[in-house]
Amino acid sequence: MLKTIIISAAILGLGILGMCVRIMFKKNGTFHSQDVGQSKAMHDRGVGCTRSQDRQAQRGNPLRLNVNDL
Repeated sequence: MLKTIIISAAILGLGILGMCVRIMFKKNGTFHSQDVGQSKAMHDRGVGCTRSQDRQAQRGNPLRLNVNDL
């Protein structure tokens, strides 16, 4: 049991260390945005932010729910 916990902690520590090293040696020290709305690859496929897609779908709907009226 203790051996499994030590091995798990070591693997987790190596993973965290790997991410830290990647941040330190990467240009500007940051990762790319993981947000769907800001991803060029997803934009090229026609996939956007869920809020934006919902807003576009509700524009022409005469039965839409207006949150300001509640």
